[in-house]
Amino acid sequence: MSTFISEPGTRLGGRYRLEDRVNASSGWAAWKAIDETLARAVTVLTFARGFPRITEVVTASRAASRLTDARLAQVFDVEEDWDHAYVVMEWVAGDSLEDLLADGPLDPGQGAEIIAQGAEALAVAHAAGVAHLCLNPNSLRWTSGGGVKIAGVGIDAALSGVTGRRPGAGRHPRPGKAALRRAHRPTGRAATGRRCPPRRKWTVIRAARVRCGRACRPVSTTSPAGFSSSTRAEALRSPRPPCWPPR
Repeated sequence: MSTFISEPGTRLGGRYRLEDRVNASSGWAAWKAIDETLARAVTVLTFARGFPRITEVVTASRAASRLTDARLAQVFDVEEDWDHAYVVMEWVAGDSLEDLLADGPLDPGQGAEIIAQGAEALAVAHAAGVAHLCLNPNSLRWTSGGGVKIAGVGIDAALSGVTGRRPGAGRHPRPGKAALRRAHRPTGRAATGRRCPPRRKWTVIRAARVRCGRACRPVSTTSPAGFSSSTRAEALRSPRPPCWPPR
């Protein structure tokens, strides 16, 4: 029997009760579920029979399960049986970055804190040899406790069929020249419901130098950790620009 089930109330592994389907694409579904053993909400991914990327998703999930930074959504359980595969992850509540920006720009201090925390968390993942590869504004959430949580590290990319070279320890992942020439635009969707964006180099802009649309000087950085340090340093010494948003 496939685990791609549309009915709430189904139990997987004798403990995970599916409640609400929160997202789905061709061959997989994401559910809000209850771990009845620990009495907590979790996210469960289930797959249709014959879903072609189960092996990749399971592999990515096992790699992500080794990440223990609290800012990265945790992977709790992985069942890799071909006909009954599922992945159990932390249920991430809070507003996505897209939600936060819906009403306009963030306060510079809050914006710098969100991006700095996100960059630090990704640096931890990269140091462990794991890259997100499918980061989008819905991947990053600001929790009720005032912290960042990044979901889908490696897993969203596997769901969407995105592949990439693993970063070396402590290094920012960079696509190869062939990948840049292809300008890869995957057609699959991540568990967040958004298409994976094309991979591109980071351009880091000093927020304090944005003045009514004038040109800005990029911050020199080669890693998420450097991005975080530059962002925090700039936020501490820079007031909000007098003209916002830039015209």
